[in-house]
Amino acid sequence: MSSKERTPLRFKAIYGSGEWNGAVTSTARSLFLNYFLVTIVSLDITSVGRILFVGRIWDAINDPLVGFVSDRFHSPWGRRRPLMLAAALPLGISFVMLWWRPGNLEGSGLVLYFLIVSIVLDTMLTLFSVPHTALLAELTDDYNARINYTVWRNVFFLLGALLVGVTFKLMAENFFGSMGEQSNVLRGYMITGWLFGGSLIVAPLLIVAVVRENPGLRKPTERNPLYLFRQAFSNQPFRNLSAAYFLAFSGLEILVVTFVWFLNITLGVSAPWDSVMIGVLLTAALFSLPLVNGLVRRWGKKRSYIYVSVAWCVFMPFLAIFPGGNLPALVIFLAGMGVLYGAGITIPWTMLPDIMEYDELQTGTRSEGLFTAYLAFFRKLGSAVVTLMVNFVLGRAGFEEGTFATSIAQPETVHLAMRLLIGVVPALLVLGSIHFIRKYPITRKYHEELKRQLRGKREGNIGLSQT
Repeated sequence: MSSKERTPLRFKAIYGSGEWNGAVTSTARSLFLNYFLVTIVSLDITSVGRILFVGRIWDAINDPLVGFVSDRFHSPWGRRRPLMLAAALPLGISFVMLWWRPGNLEGSGLVLYFLIVSIVLDTMLTLFSVPHTALLAELTDDYNARINYTVWRNVFFLLGALLVGVTFKLMAENFFGSMGEQSNVLRGYMITGWLFGGSLIVAPLLIVAVVRENPGLRKPTERNPLYLFRQAFSNQPFRNLSAAYFLAFSGLEILVVTFVWFLNITLGVSAPWDSVMIGVLLTAALFSLPLVNGLVRRWGKKRSYIYVSVAWCVFMPFLAIFPGGNLPALVIFLAGMGVLYGAGITIPWTMLPDIMEYDELQTGTRSEGLFTAYLAFFRKLGSAVVTLMVNFVLGRAGFEEGTFATSIAQPETVHLAMRLLIGVVPALLVLGSIHFIRKYPITRKYHEELKRQLRGKREGNIGLSQT
């Protein structure tokens, strides 16, 4: 698609709707799965940490594999769309199974069940999300248009995250879990899983029906995965971006993984107000996107990333000392934090497509799926490490499992650990990410030069330049 074409709003919205799947799965798992398995199902907190760690590590590993396949897949429908279509139904079913507790399983059998389901869900999500994200670099080569597409993706991501964050726990525990003559919280989570799992099938079908791939782009050469690994990490802008993203996302993920427990245990915010607070955070993130779009267009992607990161490092430590019992002040604080969160998850993904032109100029091929997969790899690796670390620290602090609908109180050591985890560690990680992003070279001006050199190279007028 030419960068000068005016893309219909419907097309952008349908492409962006693919982020609904990532939003539903990642938000439900990050915000509630740890809580569900420990507090509702009563699994040991360290065992749950291992389940989520192994699942996320596999999820991280399979991203480059799917990226490799996606770049080289051949069919009459293109490289990306058949994979997205194949993932649709299994993705919905495996999400449902994640919120179902088989009544005949206990102990290690129950741990194995949730581990297998997590691995299947992660595989299907990757099979959809890597080709979907890789399509962005093929839809347009325009610097600002890519910002626009990414904003649309994040609109759907934050809409999905907002709906899941506000309603998932509320529906499972206070609506479906309380229906009938006898309350049953496990039934509530299962029904809620069915509702959201069914929604995961819709976006792949719409995208496959409407979005067409660009057949004119140069395909990657047939190389083995080890060569491709070296190719990806010989790309200096990608090394900078991936290192920064790994640190920053790990910091954001600590906030998400511990947020429900932090609200319930440390700040004393109980249902339904905990869901309201999650809604405040994610609503602010959603409404920050026009602001982020304007910020990036005015200051560029790199400078905007640095400004947002500095603000996050100043803002977050206050959460470590935030007093309990003051809901109005918490609403204001979470609204400000939500703006920074929305910017933090948007800006790095606006930077990734620009690396494709840099890579094509260096290698003569395009590997959108490869770079998309490796950036997703770092996101999921960060999530795996964070979940294992959080559960280990809380377990060592004396965290009590199976406390739903009981009067069991967590010890003071858990409160202290929670405050340090959510207020201090994320700020330090984001601060570290600034070091790497400062060396990221692709500005708006540099990207225009990359495109100029590529046009000349394709036409045979100029040679390879190392600008």
